[in-house]
Amino acid sequence: MQLTKKASYGLIAAVELARAPEDTPRSAVWIAEQYGLPVAFIEKILHQLRQAGLVTSRQGRGGGYILKLPAEKVSVRRVLESLDECLDLVDCLDGGTSCRLTGVCPTKGAWRTINDRFRDLLDKTSLDDLRGGMAG
Repeated sequence: MQLTKKASYGLIAAVELARAPEDTPRSAVWIAEQYGLPVAFIEKILHQLRQAGLVTSRQGRGGGYILKLPAEKVSVRRVLESLDECLDLVDCLDGGTSCRLTGVCPTKGAWRTINDRFRDLLDKTSLDDLRGGMAG
């Protein structure tokens, strides 16, 4: 699995919201400018995170987006799934792929186990962990 730009930018935006002082909105423009990202893309991502219930928005001067939950309660997995990202490490695990080896593949079980551990790690890693710059 390789993170898409949408996933990467979405995590950056979510971490920036987590870094903001409490009850201080961050605009899509502000986030985009910090990283040289396309404003329209960040706006779309933040809108999608709002639709998923992870962020709330404020209109008007000084408006922007705020995390709805404390950063330690928002997992990386939840952010990625809110952005409709596939978290499967190999295509055959999503059930929709018609691999001719599905019934006989000697590695599928191992990939399922690895994939489950990967998802578990994403569940256990919060925006607070990313905000703090997780140590290796």
